[in-house]
Amino acid sequence: MQPSRSRAGDPATTLVGPDQRERWDRFVGDACGGVLMQSWGWGELKRRHGWRVMRIAAAEPATGEPVGALQVLHRPLGPGGFGWAYAPRGPALRSPADQAVAAALVARAGRELRRPRVMALRLDPEWNKDDPAAAALRRALGLRPARYDIQHRDTWLVDLAAGEEAVLASLPASTRRNIRIAERSGVLVGRESTAAAVREFYLLHLATVQRQGFTTRPCSYYEAACDELQAGVFTARHQGTPLASAIAVAFGPRLVYLYGGTSTAAPQVRAPYALHWAVIKWGLARGCSVYDMWGVPRHFDPANPAHGYATFKTRWGGARASHSGLLVAPLWPGLDPALSVAESLLLRRRPLLT
Repeated sequence: MQPSRSRAGDPATTLVGPDQRERWDRFVGDACGGVLMQSWGWGELKRRHGWRVMRIAAAEPATGEPVGALQVLHRPLGPGGFGWAYAPRGPALRSPADQAVAAALVARAGRELRRPRVMALRLDPEWNKDDPAAAALRRALGLRPARYDIQHRDTWLVDLAAGEEAVLASLPASTRRNIRIAERSGVLVGRESTAAAVREFYLLHLATVQRQGFTTRPCSYYEAACDELQAGVFTARHQGTPLASAIAVAFGPRLVYLYGGTSTAAPQVRAPYALHWAVIKWGLARGCSVYDMWGVPRHFDPANPAHGYATFKTRWGGARASHSGLLVAPLWPGLDPALSVAESLLLRRRPLLT
C-alpha cells in the first residue's frame, strides 16, 4: 500500500508487512525504549488467539527514517459485524512531544479501522501522566479517558544501568540478605524455553492464581508467549523441587518480568529472591539497563489480592512509573456519547484495576 501523508512535511504513514519485522522491532525496541506490547512478537501472540493485527509505521518524509509506530489489535465485537480495536502501550514514539507523528498514526489507524466498522480505538501509551507534553498530546489528539483500564497504569522499574555489582549494592539490605540465604540453602535457578519448562512453570503459576483468586489463561498461551517473544522460563529449585518460576523477556534496553508463580513449600530458602536475581543477571548479560517488573496497583492496600506481589516488587529498589491509563480515540465522533454510555452499562460489573 502506498504511503499516506496529510500535508507536506508531515510524517508519511505506511501499513507494514512481514518483511519489515526486523526494522519494526529495532525502532520499537531501541528508539522507543523497549515497548514490548508494541513489538512484532506481541502482535503475533495475539494473532494466535483470535485478534487481527494492523501495523502502521510513520517515517520522516525527507529521509524515510522511522519516527513512530502503532500496532493495533482488532476483532469483531458481536452480531452485526461491529468491532473494537486496542493498541496496547501504543503509539510507540521517541517522545510524547512528537505530536505530528502521533496525530499521523492515529489518523491513519482511524481511516483503516472504519472500514471494518470498528467503533473506537483504545490505547494506553507509556506517557508519564505528569508530563505536560503528554497532556498536550492527549488534548491535541482529542483522546478521552476510558471508563476502565486494560493494563495496569503503574509499573515498577529497577535501574540496571550501573552493572551487576552496583545493582546488588543498591538493593535493600533485606533483599541482599534473602539472596544470600537462598544461595547458602542451595537454591539453583535454571533457564529454559522448552514446552516442558513452560508446563512446569504453569503448575506453579496455576497454584498461585488459585491461591490468590486471580484469573489466568491456558498453558498454550504461555507456550505461545515464549515462542513469539523469545522469552526465557526461569525456575528456582531446592533439592530438585521447583519452588518459583518466571517468564521474562529482554527487549531492547528493557528486561520484562511477564508472568510468575510460586510454591508455598520451603519458604525459609527464599527461592523467589534467587529467581529474580538470576533474571536480573541474565538481563544484564543481554545489555538491559532497566528491569520492568510489570504492573503494580495504583493504591497499595492490604485488602487487595495484588498487594503481596506488588510489595515484593518494591523490595528490589527502583521506583514506580505511572502512565496515562486507557484512552479512547473516537472513530465516529457523532456516536461517541452513546457508545460511552453503552460501554459503562456493559462493563458495570467488571472489576477495575486499582
